[in-house]
Amino acid sequence: MDFFFDWDKAGDAHVGIEPVFTADEIVNKVDELAGRLARWFDTEPVAQVVMNGAMMFAADLSRAMSMRGCVMEMDFIHIKKNRQKSTVDLVAASDLPVKGRDVLVIDDIFEHGRTIKFTREYFLSQGAESVTSVVLLDKSRNNTTNIRPDFVGFECPDVFVIGYGMDIAYRYRELPFIGKMGRA
Repeated sequence: MDFFFDWDKAGDAHVGIEPVFTADEIVNKVDELAGRLARWFDTEPVAQVVMNGAMMFAADLSRAMSMRGCVMEMDFIHIKKNRQKSTVDLVAASDLPVKGRDVLVIDDIFEHGRTIKFTREYFLSQGAESVTSVVLLDKSRNNTTNIRPDFVGFECPDVFVIGYGMDIAYRYRELPFIGKMGRA
């Protein structure tokens, strides 16, 4: 994919961020996932994007699915995770009706399974016919549930990652790759 600038010339603002997954690897993986998902759905799914980290992934994935003829409605669900209490709370829900529909939950990282479990239960309680989940990164070494995402992009090392929608203190979401601070 052709980005708007030469990343190597971006300057000192991003010194010390080492790629874990390059922009090219992400483009290829998103394309692969889009092909699999477009074949998976025989209906027009309701895509629900988990805010905020999955926004870049969802944008690229939905466009790639559209190029394969998959038509969908898309909206966002905002949840808040409390790591100390191991809870997930709904902050803002989509008002897009899901009753009798197939829902595609798009999320950035799968770690413990609480987000997938919460969104699956939530959309089924709203009358969804089915809930399919896709995550870009799987960091589930500490998975405490029996829930697994239906589709996974990359197995991710156990490091804190930024870029491609994921942030640290609201920074670095704009990076076209997924990286970590320091050496990968």
